[in-house]
Amino acid sequence: MRKSLTITIAALLVAAMALPVMADAVNTGDRNFQRAWRMYVTRNNEKAMEYFKASAQGYAEALGQDPVGRIMKFQSSMDKAGIALYFAGEYDLCIKTLTEAQGRRDKIWDAALFIALAQGRKGDKEATLKAFDAFLDANPSQRMITAEMARVLPGVQNGTVKLSDAIDAIEKETQQQFVQNVLRYNSRNGTVPSLEACNGSYWWRYNSAPCSRGQFESGGSSSWFD
Repeated sequence: MRKSLTITIAALLVAAMALPVMADAVNTGDRNFQRAWRMYVTRNNEKAMEYFKASAQGYAEALGQDPVGRIMKFQSSMDKAGIALYFAGEYDLCIKTLTEAQGRRDKIWDAALFIALAQGRKGDKEATLKAFDAFLDANPSQRMITAEMARVLPGVQNGTVKLSDAIDAIEKETQQQFVQNVLRYNSRNGTVPSLEACNGSYWWRYNSAPCSRGQFESGGSSSWFD
């Protein structure tokens, strides 16, 4: 009985010691993603890529925990992680993470988009086109991206446009789309779905930075980038 109790206590202590490590990895991922996103939507790409790489490192560590922490099981957390992993060049883990984020039924348009871009970077034409179809099926209402897809993907299908060139073009237009989203909607809660507001789970779709509900209601500014 005492031996069993000792083993149980030891296991609990090990689990308790692991929690700060998991939290630190997620916090590193989140903090650097927020920094990266602000740079990305202001076209400071060199700094953005630096922060995306730091973010991806934190998220990869969090995703590698056994078991994976509760926060990293959220679809929005996996979505952010996948985006960071894409820009860090970790295409396999990006695809794996975003595929898990999508699940069987959920249509997360930016997950499908970055899966397609990652598959394109890997040179898998069939998987790329399939993922772009999933992006369109999610009804993303991202006209600049869909217009560029309509322009270049027929050429990919018939062999007149290189897959790598098409991905370059769509990735460029993806940034332009997010820049325009931010210029139009940044911190204007009530003009976009609540999940995509600056205090929502998918804040980056239309905002340069997250905010808390209290900060938004009081008109205060975010201090996430201190």
